[in-house]
Amino acid sequence: MRVLPVVLALARQAWQCVAQILGYVALQGAVMAKYQIMGRPLAGSFFAECLLQEAGVDYEFIWVSNTHSKTDEFAKTNPMGKVPVLVCPGGHQIIETLAILNHLIEAFPQLAPKVGDVSRDVMWQQLSVMATNLYPALHRIHHTYYYAPEEMLDDVRSMAVDATGRFWDYLESQLAPYLGGDAPSAADFYLIMMTRWAPDLDAVVAERPRLRGFVAAMEAHPTVSAVKDSHTK
Repeated sequence: MRVLPVVLALARQAWQCVAQILGYVALQGAVMAKYQIMGRPLAGSFFAECLLQEAGVDYEFIWVSNTHSKTDEFAKTNPMGKVPVLVCPGGHQIIETLAILNHLIEAFPQLAPKVGDVSRDVMWQQLSVMATNLYPALHRIHHTYYYAPEEMLDDVRSMAVDATGRFWDYLESQLAPYLGGDAPSAADFYLIMMTRWAPDLDAVVAERPRLRGFVAAMEAHPTVSAVKDSHTK
């Protein structure tokens, strides 16, 4: 009869060991899980890389070719057929620029002004102008064939160039010397990505001294340099 208590005690100890091992494995999985960015180097995924780099967060970059992004297979990841896609440590995926920005800013508060500050509202205003006005205009310049028949391409492209002028002027007025004030915030990393897509950046900054200084400062910023360097190795 004394054997049973001994067996039960041994079984209890064995289960505790198993539980500890399972807990350790789960913890290791949580530690090892990291963000993934599906995109193309220095393309629309650039800002997401910069924000994770700025936050000091390790991530994995998954290259998605333009051809692959149009496949049925990739459509299961993003039905829009576009990059970037942010894969979170928990496994869920986020598409669309503003949604990715919102997630990263909430996950890493140091990337933006504090909740409740007027400057945070201004940041979202700046990001919205860039994401919903400047970016579509730049897209019409580079991918005009999506928007009009061949005989109208020049007119559509010319109108898009004119439109970007208004948006560059707005951003020029917001810089002091960064959109976030004395130091870069999330909006600044998005803006430096936008400037890289300007068909003639020299012309854009020629009469916009604040923007010219901003581009020079951000291109030399350690975070921007680190992201650029990561794709040249």
